[in-house]
Amino acid sequence: MSKATTKKTQIVGTESYINHATGELEEFNVIRIEDADFNFDKFWVGQLLTAIDEFGNQKIKLLLHLIQNRERSNNAILKTVRELAEDTGISKDTISQTLKILEAHGIIKRKTGVIFLSPSLVFRGSHANRRRIMIEYSQAESNVVSIDRDSNEPPAAAAAQSAEKIAA
Repeated sequence: MSKATTKKTQIVGTESYINHATGELEEFNVIRIEDADFNFDKFWVGQLLTAIDEFGNQKIKLLLHLIQNRERSNNAILKTVRELAEDTGISKDTISQTLKILEAHGIIKRKTGVIFLSPSLVFRGSHANRRRIMIEYSQAESNVVSIDRDSNEPPAAAAAQSAEKIAA
């Protein structure tokens, strides 16, 4: 995956300038050129560093797996503890411990069947989209029943089942 920056050009409007050689008033278009990131994952490591002391190798491996396998549009991972264990080779106990640590440090929030990575940690997209995801993330409930479910049950069905349990 190549990383690149692009130049973003925006026409601001017109302004009048005096030509010092002739003394005439001349109109010019004024443009603004800015560097814009393209295809970058942005990390704000301050939040991550507060949790790093509690991490071991398997826990770091899980965090990197979550970052690399998130949905880029909303920073969500639609996986259960069991699926994460199968994908990474990490025990379910270690995954559960790691998710609790990440949640305690505000790096993730969980809803039934979904893990959300904080856009304060990593996000790909425009500044406006990051703000939108930050608002959604801050409003996400942290009350998690369990994201562990049978591997043959689709995430939506598990979420619906858990929602029914909560409502009952």
